[in-house]
Amino acid sequence: MKTKLATLAIAVFASVLFMGGCVQKITSVNFSYTTTGKLHSDSLKTTGFQTIDTVVLKSDLEAELKKNGTTLDLLDELTLKSATVEFTAPTATDNFDKIDNVELWITAPTLPAVKLASKNPVAKGNTIVYLDIYSTSNLEAYLKSSSFGLEVRGTNNAPLNPMDLTATAVWNVKASAK
Repeated sequence: MKTKLATLAIAVFASVLFMGGCVQKITSVNFSYTTTGKLHSDSLKTTGFQTIDTVVLKSDLEAELKKNGTTLDLLDELTLKSATVEFTAPTATDNFDKIDNVELWITAPTLPAVKLASKNPVAKGNTIVYLDIYSTSNLEAYLKSSSFGLEVRGTNNAPLNPMDLTATAVWNVKASAK
């Protein structure tokens, strides 16, 4: 009888531990969310560190959260997973040869600008730059805002012709389920 009770107690205890993990998985939502901005810079005649362009985007994070069974109020964490800056429809002469380093920043009304990612040095001849993550902060306030900006900054070693660029940021989203 004692053996049966001990076995039953162990089975109940193991079930509670197992279910605790299942409940956590059921009550949390984790997914990737991508933001993309099209940027255009006029020619830049001066050299050195400067803002290349900023694009203001309307946040659709609320709709993405809803698709994944949660809401803005239940958002727990939003961190950067990866980022790129790419020439859009590059010609034979469009590449990062004249740009020594690239930075991607995020801005939002009433919030300070935050450097998200950067690459220094930028490999010559590339039309896309895979940036190194700079900020591992929880940046949910920026994407909870009705609009936010993606800003590309960099250091150019020669004057630049007008450029069309695409900045892409992929986010890790963690939220509680409804």
